[in-house]
Amino acid sequence: MSLRSKTIAITVIAIALMGGLVFVGFETKSRIHSAEAQWTDYNNNAAKSNYALARISTHFGYGGFIHHFKNYILHQTDDLPPKIDKALRETYLAINDYRSLSRTAREKEALDNLQHIVNIYRAKYEFARKLIAEGHTPREVEIHVQVNDSPALEAIDFLTRHAFEQSRKRQRETSIKLASAITFIDLAGLLIPLIALVAGLLIIYIRRIMEANQKTIAARAYAESLVEAAPDAWLIVDANGHIRGVNACTVSMFGYGKEEMLGMKVEDLMPSRLRQQHVGQRTDFFARMASRPIDKSGDLIAITKEGREFPVEISLSHTRNNGDSLAIAAIRDVSKKRKAEQRLRLTQQVFEITAEPILITDSEKRILDMNDAFCRLTGYSREELMGQTPAMLSSGRHDADFYQSIWQSLENNDHWQGEVWNRHKDGEACPNLVTISSVKNRNGQTTHFVATYSDISSLKENEDRLELLAHFDQLTGLPNRMLFHDRLRGARARAHRNQTLVAVMYVDLDGFKAVNDTLGHAAGDQLLGKAAAQLRACVREDDTVARLGGDEFAVLFNGLEDASLIGQLAERIVGSLKISVACDKGAPLQVSGSAGISIYPLDGENEESLLERADQAMYEAKRRGKHQYCFYHDIKNNLG
Repeated sequence: MSLRSKTIAITVIAIALMGGLVFVGFETKSRIHSAEAQWTDYNNNAAKSNYALARISTHFGYGGFIHHFKNYILHQTDDLPPKIDKALRETYLAINDYRSLSRTAREKEALDNLQHIVNIYRAKYEFARKLIAEGHTPREVEIHVQVNDSPALEAIDFLTRHAFEQSRKRQRETSIKLASAITFIDLAGLLIPLIALVAGLLIIYIRRIMEANQKTIAARAYAESLVEAAPDAWLIVDANGHIRGVNACTVSMFGYGKEEMLGMKVEDLMPSRLRQQHVGQRTDFFARMASRPIDKSGDLIAITKEGREFPVEISLSHTRNNGDSLAIAAIRDVSKKRKAEQRLRLTQQVFEITAEPILITDSEKRILDMNDAFCRLTGYSREELMGQTPAMLSSGRHDADFYQSIWQSLENNDHWQGEVWNRHKDGEACPNLVTISSVKNRNGQTTHFVATYSDISSLKENEDRLELLAHFDQLTGLPNRMLFHDRLRGARARAHRNQTLVAVMYVDLDGFKAVNDTLGHAAGDQLLGKAAAQLRACVREDDTVARLGGDEFAVLFNGLEDASLIGQLAERIVGSLKISVACDKGAPLQVSGSAGISIYPLDGENEESLLERADQAMYEAKRRGKHQYCFYHDIKNNLG
């Protein structure tokens, strides 16, 4: 081979080597950049994904939106809506941040499912605010705004697992790329002239790996800080039950130091009576986790270092680290939640079992709730009463002014008590003793009315019987002397107000003693009953006939415009009292009536003087021959 050929060959070889060198350089650089980019992308994606998931769990989960939302339904306080709005806003931002990182259709589907549930929650929250503003009770609001949040929890769980799986996948891909780059560099090292260059490239590569490792350490520290800041307690437990990791919330919850907890058995955080049972559950959990992924939620009793027991909710998930199976437990103290639920159940039970009928309305008097005792009192079912107003029970015995006075009292005093006649479903009017109280919110606005009822039918019947005994004559059924005086007092007041006349007629039966002595008291009683019927038949509807005692009666003539009418009425009454009583041993006994009349205001200003002067006029009528009437003003000049 000629020099020229050798030169050409050497040149070609040199060029080839130079080309190979350049190719190795560029290829090595390309592969290193690719591995570096993938590693950086993995770190950025993992950190952002974990951060977005942490924000979703914090702002939407049971420590965020859902927690505040349920408290808002229960307590209906004004300090919760700003927290709810903030948690909802942060949840949407976190979902959008994660969506910008999502690469697979399943991730997008999970995010859509999660956002759908958040949208439902937002709509339910707006509806709840409306219901609460309308004065609905927590129980009613909760019924209307219940949301099945299982799809959201499943979506969050999927995204968590998917992020972890994607991280592992990208780790593997990065490892493969790194291995490929190293293999290529090893092959390139066969070129002796390129050893120095390869060594330089390796130094650069190692430096970049170190930088990537530092970034990984920083990302890990950032992820750990997120766990530390989590609102729930977190435990990492291995298959043997030893605690591998805790966060600050766990330390605070159980009262142990962090170093104390690391290495403890998880069963040490439970009452002794539950530990053996939990060992079996833990063993089963890890056994199933080995064959398939599993997450689990449930309730448990935990115990602090000082021995205080408290209920917790636990959500379990799993992971692996260096080939070890690990369980991640998110723990939440639900003591306050359980106490609130217990108080709510107790309040509802007391409301339902109390024997006293209770009715609850909103501020517009629409019926919201009632207990069974109220349904029994009225005869209506719950379905028939809901949404109606108490006006459906009106008996018609009270006018509009009566009901207006009730609501006026409630507006002024927040309370009213009194008798109300309501109508039962079967149509019967029943008297009730009703107590109504206003319920106000923190701003002093009336939100509800609570009414308690008592059936006083028996009491009213007793009052009516006592009224009859106290004011009516048992033999004739006529008003007695006491009731007559009351009616005379009222008639005199009306006459004074209306400038009319009132007449009092004192009537005594002539010959009554003979009937009593001859035929006996039974015949005398029959005669008194007949005389009472005759008197009632002769007077007007507004007039009053009373028996004062024995055979003495009194008649009250109301609202007379003309004194001449008194004579006509007296003539009719005296004429009706000419009664013949049959006697077995002789001629019939004749009974008549003598009457004396006084007029208000001509003959007296008070009840006693009017009766006394009517009595004097009656005795004058008897003196004149009986069976006639006499006016007091005709004889007053003859009285000494």
